[in-house]
Amino acid sequence: VGALDGTLVHAVIPITQQTAYRGRGKGKCYQNVLGICDFNMIFTFVWAGWEGVAHDARVLTEIMAELNNGFPFPPPNKYYLCDVAYAKTRGFLAPYRNVRYWLGDFRRRRAMTKEEKFNHAHAKLRNVIERAYG
Repeated sequence: VGALDGTLVHAVIPITQQTAYRGRGKGKCYQNVLGICDFNMIFTFVWAGWEGVAHDARVLTEIMAELNNGFPFPPPNKYYLCDVAYAKTRGFLAPYRNVRYWLGDFRRRRAMTKEEKFNHAHAKLRNVIERAYG
């Protein structure tokens, strides 16, 4: 169906609300953004506003749990490609853990095992969300 990923963006927040949005380090304020795009790099769903720094899987879980958010669950037997930060559950297809994954990892040595071949194909397709955010 497409690719899903989260990103962290700097947020300008009124002083009275900054505590919830404050990240690590120098105390800057952030919010999490979860996006889904199709393979034409068109965003089909964007949810922004989760305060501060949170794990991608937690943000996704909370968004899916609230029906008013309008999260577009994939149809049966269809998947969103996601990275290893997300659990492999119905509708979400993550790569194999502890197996080469990033495209740069395959520049020197091509994929050999079936898991590496899957991860390589997965990375080439999931790269669409990285490019869409860029």
